[in-house]
Amino acid sequence: MIRLSIFFFLLFCTFAITGALMPLYLNYLGFSTDQIGLQLALGAVIAVIGQPLFGYVSDRLQSTKKVLIGVMIAGLISGMIYFMLDSFYFVIVSFIILNFFMSASGPLIENLTIAYSQRYNANYGLIRLWGDIGVGTSSVVVAFLISLIGIQYMGAIYIAMLLAGMITALFLQDVERKSKAVISMKSIGQLFSNRNYLWFLFISLIIFTTNRMNDSLLTVYLSNLGATESQIGMAWMLATFASAPLFIVMGKLLKKYSEMVFVSIAAFLYSVRWFLYSWFDDAVVIIYLQLLNGISFPVFIVAALFLVTKIVQDEVIATAQTVYIAVIVGLGGLIGSGGGGWYMESFGPQATYVLGGYITLIGAILSVITLYKQKKQ
Repeated sequence: MIRLSIFFFLLFCTFAITGALMPLYLNYLGFSTDQIGLQLALGAVIAVIGQPLFGYVSDRLQSTKKVLIGVMIAGLISGMIYFMLDSFYFVIVSFIILNFFMSASGPLIENLTIAYSQRYNANYGLIRLWGDIGVGTSSVVVAFLISLIGIQYMGAIYIAMLLAGMITALFLQDVERKSKAVISMKSIGQLFSNRNYLWFLFISLIIFTTNRMNDSLLTVYLSNLGATESQIGMAWMLATFASAPLFIVMGKLLKKYSEMVFVSIAAFLYSVRWFLYSWFDDAVVIIYLQLLNGISFPVFIVAALFLVTKIVQDEVIATAQTVYIAVIVGLGGLIGSGGGGWYMESFGPQATYVLGGYITLIGAILSVITLYKQKKQ
């Protein structure tokens, strides 16, 4: 449990750099908002391919650890190349390669941790919260460091963190699977004909696309409002640290209530959150509104990932979870980053968050309808 927690912390420290702080680096390289949105969107597109592929390999080998270490080695090499480039097209291509590998590391460690928590009756949230603590800590510390030594050294910080994570990964242990059945094309076909899984995938995409939009564009939005690097880091720290309490209690709550109840609650909270973002144009207010992430995100993601394990067969759990994350994070990131970047450039940030509020409200209504049908059945 301790090793998993340390790994979550280190891995998600790197995610803060390639996610929340990446727009600052691209701004430093001279890229426009549209170009930044395009790069993040293309990174999300390749994740839609990479995450399910490595999930399938994990199910095929029946080993998450081996695949996890493999993608991190490839991510280390591609990361070194990425931070040496400054030409827009070369940067985009190298970012796509980097994301192809590293985007799979998150779903793989989520899968390993859920399997561990179910097998040993451990508190999943207590392990998972260290990922958000890693993002929050890294957002503040790295933002502070680059303000002191220069943003051009962000790549060196990323490589150091990734190396530390790889060393920790060597000491992780695979969890023996409940079923010895090996994934096959037949089981893949059954997964994609599973109506409950596909419907939940659709609802989750609607809900989480707006979260990905905020992940990609909040840094640019705050920067345009005059926020400093330290303030931007503080915004992400508040968002992630605020998640810790609910990550801890969600495991216990899921034993009493249906996962779909929490998905519905989270969807409504996301909608309220985006409407609040649209009503204010003060950087300090927006920064403190990030505290709402402490409710919406952990409630949604914990309930959703556990629900996926219950509605698919055992031999495809890793594939199902990586496909799920590929869709909501990858495809959702494509729509949120690309579409959101264009919409914000064309109509402004307030209009963008109003649109996000309405989109998430639709997802919330669909979630409630699904919950009602489940109870009726």
